Amino acid sequence: MNKTSGFTLLEVLVAFAVLTVTMGVLLQLFSLAIRTTQVAQEQQRALLLAESKLVELAAGRILQPGRDQGRFDDKYWWQTRIEVFDLRQMTDQESALVPYQLSVTVGWGNREQTLSLSTLRLAREGR
Repeated sequence: MNKTSGFTLLEVLVAFAVLTVTMGVLLQLFSLAIRTTQVAQEQQRALLLAESKLVELAAGRILQPGRDQGRFDDKYWWQTRIEVFDLRQMTDQESALVPYQLSVTVGWGNREQTLSLSTLRLAREGR
């Protein structure tokens, strides 16, 4: 009997099919990882921009209730809101200090994704 070594055509086709399916799954995993990294980077940048805008609001500015908005660049936009925070539900005491709630929302992307930060700041009325 003559024994030949090598692969049959069927074995080669099965190997290529397995390789093709494996490569397709790997490519999908890599593209998902790239998208996830990009979304995380966008959220991190939005968080940094929101924190900086919130610090800017709280730093030495006269606090007046109201809203403002603008753009950081072509991709990121911001909105701020300052409003008097109602303490009457928490305390009966009158104070010379007025609590203000400072809020910043940063948005980006075509889907208008947003991230919001908020803090309280005590100030004398009109300051």
